[in-house]
Amino acid sequence: MQSANLRGILGWGVYSASSWTWCIGLFLPIIMLRLFGWPGFLVFAVPNIAGVVLFGYLFDAERCRRTLREHRLAVRLFSTCTSAYQLFFIAWLWTHLHPDGTPLAGAAIALAVWLAGLGLSAVPDRIWPWLGTAVWLGSMALVIGTGLDGLGELPATGALVGTDLALVAPAIIFGFLLCPWLDASFHRARITSGSPRVFLVFAIAFLPMILLSCSYGPDGRLLVGAVALAQITLQATFTNAVHARDAWLGGPGAERDGQPPRPIAALLPVIAILLGTLPFLAGETTYLRFLGLYGLVFPAYALLFMAPWGTATPNRTTLILLAVLLVPAGLALDRAFIGREMGYAPLAVGLVLLPAAAILLATRAPRRDRAG
Repeated sequence: MQSANLRGILGWGVYSASSWTWCIGLFLPIIMLRLFGWPGFLVFAVPNIAGVVLFGYLFDAERCRRTLREHRLAVRLFSTCTSAYQLFFIAWLWTHLHPDGTPLAGAAIALAVWLAGLGLSAVPDRIWPWLGTAVWLGSMALVIGTGLDGLGELPATGALVGTDLALVAPAIIFGFLLCPWLDASFHRARITSGSPRVFLVFAIAFLPMILLSCSYGPDGRLLVGAVALAQITLQATFTNAVHARDAWLGGPGAERDGQPPRPIAALLPVIAILLGTLPFLAGETTYLRFLGLYGLVFPAYALLFMAPWGTATPNRTTLILLAVLLVPAGLALDRAFIGREMGYAPLAVGLVLLPAAAILLATRAPRRDRAG
């Protein structure tokens, strides 16, 4: 029994590392190195890993089940957007970042990634740790096979100064600490493994993934040789599969809770392929605006409605108030990440945190007992 439990912790931990290696972990470290050097990578990596590990200790299995029951729609939306993000990235990679890329090639490969995700939606839970481990091993082998020469050329400083990094850090920390709460794959790993230690395994497996991905961008641009293309496409395919499944089925326990499958949630992300192939839409700007969902929108929802220490009730009034807050906050974050006016980044977070705290104090529901 102990051996089986250990295998489960290890398997679900490595699965979580593979499922969390999105196009964010595959490309954002390169952008952070370009802008801020090694300190930028650390600001990306530390809250990224810490947020997932903290999730495992804040949410026990029962709290995960209750969270999924109460926030199934938000979890499904998170997975739908994440699947779309991967498809955009793959289409953009194969259309515009590959030296010989074409819109036809980008669309075809992104469609193949999307179809693979739909096909894997029927795979039972017991197979996913094995799939995640196989993908992790394959990715590590491919990255190490490049020789890792790029790691020796990574910059100590970037195009922007340290004060700019200090200004943008709150938005990065805000997103990475709270987004795991909406990720159905983490809830599945926590429920199935029965142990928070699964996320310590995650940390050990995930760090080399994002560190080694930096070797693809020694000069701040994503280098798309054959090995890089294979590894990035493999990872994006697995992440898309995980989230296409959760978008379609609704995450762990949906059937038990009487929530039917929603095929449209897994079909909608294919629209994102257009964003990656059309020349006036594809690009780093769209990539960063997608990222705004995870730096502002989803963490704001998680903070207001999902916090273990007490939450507001997600009703029409509070959702409208949150949407109103997100408009100026989103514009401020856009000025920071797209306009490179980093002083707007803490303003964006503050525009959400301070009013959200007021809403929480005014409307919070009493904390429910775990046994409910």
